[in-house]
Amino acid sequence: MASDVIPFILFGTFLIIAGLMLITLRKKEKVEGGALIMIGPIPIVIGSSARIVKVLIILGIALFLIMLFTMVI
Repeated sequence: MASDVIPFILFGTFLIIAGLMLITLRKKEKVEGGALIMIGPIPIVIGSSARIVKVLIILGIALFLIMLFTMVI
């Protein structure tokens, strides 16, 4: 049963990577990016610009609060 899903996961991952590569190659502008890694309730933020980092910090705090309230209720 689980082995039936693996090709779909691989295909979806391929589509995401291919789409990101196409966007990056087509744009001549500066590309900004970032990552939000949630280890338990602790957010770790990595970003290429201050604007992206601020947005990801807000997202991390929101996710932390959502996790906190769903654990309490």
